Amino acid sequence: MKRTTLPRWGFTLVFLASLPLVAIAEESPTAPSSLAKEVKEQKPQAGQVTKTLLYQPPRGLGAPSAGRRVGGGTRGTNKSVPILSVLAPGHTGLTVREQPDLYWFASDVVINPVELTLTLEKGDTPLLEKPLPVPLKAGIQRVRLSDYGVKLIPGERYNWSIALVLDPKRRSKDIIAMGAIERVERAGISLAAAPTTDAFYRFAADGLWYDAMMVISELIESAPNDMALRKQRVELLDQVDLPEVGSFDLIIQDGKAG
Repeated sequence: MKRTTLPRWGFTLVFLASLPLVAIAEESPTAPSSLAKEVKEQKPQAGQVTKTLLYQPPRGLGAPSAGRRVGGGTRGTNKSVPILSVLAPGHTGLTVREQPDLYWFASDVVINPVELTLTLEKGDTPLLEKPLPVPLKAGIQRVRLSDYGVKLIPGERYNWSIALVLDPKRRSKDIIAMGAIERVERAGISLAAAPTTDAFYRFAADGLWYDAMMVISELIESAPNDMALRKQRVELLDQVDLPEVGSFDLIIQDGKAG
């Protein structure tokens, strides 16, 4: 079977000789908090009103101490190892959920062991360090924290990472992608209802990155052939400088439809 590999010219990689192989994404500029700001609307050719996504990162989450997205890359011409990305902004992403789902991306088929690590920003000992099932295909992958009994505490910031283990005896060779997450408390937000596009836009406008990503991804799982939903996720990823991830997803889906 022919493998589909994401083009590698879209990534800028920074290699640190004494650390695991990583590429650090630049900090995304933060916008002022605007929780009450309405999502823009526009009229498509079909005559129906649709919303233009506007993710609003809360104020004060852009400092390096607040956490940065890190993407894992490959060294030299080794094209057999996929590039990893966590689906997270360049600052600490927010959630109102006690056990949110986390998403990550592999540009090619994964054949090496994969490991999830979750650590308090203030701590050194991992709260969670578990092997993950090896993905059956390239693209966007999901991790359910509820599968591991982990519950986030409001007000605490966590770093989470996905590691591709190239050599279990030499972990310095790991390919690592890392992001940051914080659970916050917001009044008037209901999580019991089934996911809807309105909830997706509301979470994005309120700066709740992980909740917006979780809702749109659940909608896509329910309707995998709905290209409009996939394009909405692409818009969300574009707003945090992850256009390659969304483009890959659209290309793969278009190929299946063709």
